Amino acid sequence: MHIYWLGGGLFPLDWEFCFLTVSEYKERLIEKRKSNPDYFDLKTGGMDKLSALIDERVNFALNNFREEFNEHGNTLRCPPLIIPIPRGDISNGADFIIILKREEDGDTAVYSPYPISYLET
Repeated sequence: MHIYWLGGGLFPLDWEFCFLTVSEYKERLIEKRKSNPDYFDLKTGGMDKLSALIDERVNFALNNFREEFNEHGNTLRCPPLIIPIPRGDISNGADFIIILKREEDGDTAVYSPYPISYLET
């Protein structure tokens, strides 16, 4: 997992309105599945599997975030946010980035299964 910390002198990612919460994203996936359940399940392994993967990523991110900011305030400003990211392989599939924002000063943590070069320092 690639973890990027934005804040602490850098500009935090204050675009909450651009991303969906995990709950909103799951609702949209459920709606998308309704249009073609067989294809959706073939590509994703089914909603249960996809939801479990998202939950696993969110739990990893939350645990890491709480540990990292344990001494400095680890309250979230908003619920965990999510955005899809292309895998970049022959599957033409997508994976998920989890974004957590710290209440105190808006520090942002981005958890990605793939490197994001423009977030690297």
